[in-house]
Amino acid sequence: MSERGGDMADWLKIRNEYVSGSISYRKLAEKYGVSVNTLTRKAVDGKWKEDREKQYSRITAKVQQKTAEVVSTKEANRIGRILSAADTLLEKLEEAATQLDTHIVTNKVKTKTVTYNDGMKPTKEVVVENESKEVVAGPIDRLGLQQVTAALKNIKDTVQAAEGQGGQDSGVHIIDDL
Repeated sequence: MSERGGDMADWLKIRNEYVSGSISYRKLAEKYGVSVNTLTRKAVDGKWKEDREKQYSRITAKVQQKTAEVVSTKEANRIGRILSAADTLLEKLEEAATQLDTHIVTNKVKTKTVTYNDGMKPTKEVVVENESKEVVAGPIDRLGLQQVTAALKNIKDTVQAAEGQGGQDSGVHIIDDL
């Protein structure tokens, strides 16, 4: 290629390499066998530097958009899992709350059977133990109630954090001290 400029396709190729890359005028001139002065003049006249800055801006914007999409998808999935776990835990807490005034009572009955021989001496002794469980109503389990309340507060805090509400008042008030 001559130093006077060569054909248009070569200059277009040189321009595109400059605009799309990070190579300097000097390196491009060496690579394509043109003088630095000629290349610099073409670059200034063609506003290559401005084109490079625009290209970098477009690339940066696309990278930021793609990054934001990836991050937002991951965050949406994480929030979905947190809310699903909170729903599951809430179902368990509702079940536990309905059981706070019920207690399991275990009744055991032992029956002893003795077999005697003709001489009235014991020959065999069998002990049978029967166990039955019964659910009965009783006073509310205050410790259980405090534990359910603390768990409910944790769910509320987790959901608020997941939804980005932080300290907003949801209208639900938890009483910690019973």
